[in-house]
Amino acid sequence: SVLNPEKLRGRPCFGGLDLSSKTDITAFVLFFPAANGNRAAVLPTFWIPEDTIAERFAKDKVPYPQWVKQGFIQTTPGNVIDQAFIRSEICRLKGQFDIREVGFDPWNANQLALDLTDDGLTMVEVRQGFKTMSPAMRELEKLLVGKELEHGGNPVLRWMFGNLAVKKDENDNIRPVKDKSTERIDGIVALINALARASLQEAAKPSKYETEGIVSV
Repeated sequence: SVLNPEKLRGRPCFGGLDLSSKTDITAFVLFFPAANGNRAAVLPTFWIPEDTIAERFAKDKVPYPQWVKQGFIQTTPGNVIDQAFIRSEICRLKGQFDIREVGFDPWNANQLALDLTDDGLTMVEVRQGFKTMSPAMRELEKLLVGKELEHGGNPVLRWMFGNLAVKKDENDNIRPVKDKSTERIDGIVALINALARASLQEAAKPSKYETEGIVSV
């Protein structure tokens, strides 16, 4: 079932940004934690430079033109990602949704993060190492295994999930990697960046006993 963005308005959410180089897909993903009987939900936006679509389709054998036509991927003008365009699109989403924080990979994104901070968003660096990404990845795993994440069957996100491999360190921490160089996992990385922030916020919430006092019966 297609996810209706209208139903997500007013629910607190966390953004995740993975800004691409020339060959990747730029992803901005909103993660809505489960609340009031509603399952957790993910709303992704993807962008690729317009002038690279045909070449990528030929090289990667991935249906980019079809996804663009269906509205699952948006294009930015030219042959490299247009950060000003991405900025205005993220600001448009900020006007629609209650975005608490945006976690971002600092590589290549510092200027955009500064600009979005000026636009009133709370931007937080998420380092792309095992220590930072492992808890968020475990959380994602839990949501997927328990079928607790609504994603509306987005074909781009589904394709990226299929490309996802996991790398472990000696302490059993995990982080996302892709199986092959032509494959993309940008949307998953953006989702993990959002989850990294959401998990910290959830953990920092006072317990019901702290807010209400201990109720004796």
